[in-house]
Amino acid sequence: LRSLNKLINHKQKLASIYHKELKDDFIKPKLQPHCKQVFHIYPIRHPKRNKLRKYLLENGVKTDIHYPIPPHKQKGYISYLKGNYPISEKIHETILSLPISLMHKESEINKICEILNKF
Repeated sequence: LRSLNKLINHKQKLASIYHKELKDDFIKPKLQPHCKQVFHIYPIRHPKRNKLRKYLLENGVKTDIHYPIPPHKQKGYISYLKGNYPISEKIHETILSLPISLMHKESEINKICEILNKF
């Protein structure tokens, strides 16, 4: 807990670089001006997510797909959530988590943005 504020400030700084530097081809998280947001992950969305992920890996950027299965398709919810959820499907088909941790430097995030913007 002694390092919590340091961690929060660092992640907020990294997220602000992504938010400011990434071109509008990427759907970025919506920021709420009255909230102090801390990003456990920095998710973006892109219609060509799988090609983008491969491109990033080829350029030395590891990514992840957090929560790849929509809730209505998970075993624990399948009997409760009946019906179609097209928005959830679209989100889960296009979401990609970018690197954002205490170990990442601002210069690395700037480089990732540069690589992403060339996609």
